[in-house]
Amino acid sequence: MKTILKLSLAFLLLTTAVLKSNAQNQIEIVIVGSSHDNAKSTQNFQVIINKLKNFKPDMVFGEYLPESDYTKLESGNWAVKAFKKGHDYIEKYNPETLKNIVSQIKKDQKALSSFAYYHKTRMDLAVNYAKNLDRGNAEYQIFVLENYMKDKFGKEELAQYAKMFGGLDSLKKAGLYRPGSEYSKIYFPLIYQLGQDQIYKMDCQTYDQPWSVAWTKTDSLYKIMINKAKADSTSAEAATVKAIEAYWSYSEEESKVFNADQYTGMNTAKYGVLDEAWNFYGGSHFYGYAGFPTESVKAMIAQWMLRNEGMCKNIIEQAKAKNAKRIVVGVGASHRKWMEEILAKNPEVKIISYNDLH
Repeated sequence: MKTILKLSLAFLLLTTAVLKSNAQNQIEIVIVGSSHDNAKSTQNFQVIINKLKNFKPDMVFGEYLPESDYTKLESGNWAVKAFKKGHDYIEKYNPETLKNIVSQIKKDQKALSSFAYYHKTRMDLAVNYAKNLDRGNAEYQIFVLENYMKDKFGKEELAQYAKMFGGLDSLKKAGLYRPGSEYSKIYFPLIYQLGQDQIYKMDCQTYDQPWSVAWTKTDSLYKIMINKAKADSTSAEAATVKAIEAYWSYSEEESKVFNADQYTGMNTAKYGVLDEAWNFYGGSHFYGYAGFPTESVKAMIAQWMLRNEGMCKNIIEQAKAKNAKRIVVGVGASHRKWMEEILAKNPEVKIISYNDLH
């Protein structure tokens, strides 16, 4: 009996040790649901930055496409089109071609790690990132130049900057400097204040075409339901429309709370529920309702899940390669709930809510 008790105790201690070790080895990830347009926001963004800084992340990810993915996608893909204008703009001002651009990027990174105020080197780095289809880091270096370096330029550096990048308004029109984006407001300042040198990319655009097909079909069927509801207010379709409108609305009090602190609001469970409804014409809650395009919404959600799974895969692979223990992911608010649920199933990951940070 004593032997059995000793064995049971030993097993319990071993199990406890293994569980403790697994918990200690987990990658802690904060998914921050973000707005892509913060131009008119009254949010105190430094408060957000401070919360994320206190978390002490090893890596900060943005919703940018890894550069190797650009060459795999069709020219009509929206992510390719979104960066083409900026890429072509940089090529126009800087037409010369390097033999080994990746090698030069590494040299420039190393030089700046030893002294951050090699302004010409940073300009070259921004150009080379853009030419190498690294949109995220091209934008980050331009942000650093505009916000932290430009006021220290000498006359020759100002002239060189104008030669390589044109004016600020032109950079904005090319989409290379977006002052209202979540990156300019939160993630680029965060990286700079942490003393880190780059933003990591995790977007996945592999499923954009089937997503677009499902979306177009759903939109068409949804409009049919709406028209039937308008034609007959006593119809089953009208009841469905009325139920959807009630389901995806904030109460007046909830709306006040959300508007007082939008980033806290976008990272609540309530927002996740409403956001699914907004993005998917009512969402899974209305499967089977009269007139609701159930099958096409299911097809939309299937492609959305694949994209989010691809994004999560990109994060984990890069985190392991860097042996990172704490990660911040800045992503459109419509992704947060899905990505948290996917990553939470991974025993190597511990999800930390943005709203639990201090």
